[in-house]
Amino acid sequence: MKSALTSSRAVARKIAPGLGLVCVTCSDAIKFVAKAPAFQVIANVYEGSTWRRVDHFHLECYLDSGEPFGPVSQAS
Repeated sequence: MKSALTSSRAVARKIAPGLGLVCVTCSDAIKFVAKAPAFQVIANVYEGSTWRRVDHFHLECYLDSGEPFGPVSQAS
């Protein structure tokens, strides 16, 4: 049986249209732009072994903030 992950982690995904998300770092909208595809970072945040929330970042904001939830993985 595979054990559940219980530590904070971050994954990069292409920004999809119509998400309506806001970056935790800069508070700007995470917007889809058809001519310039960009990535967002989605972080599952755990406190201890308990899941608390999902944070969303622009990829650049996440990297500039020192990768607070660890290195970014690419979505599979």
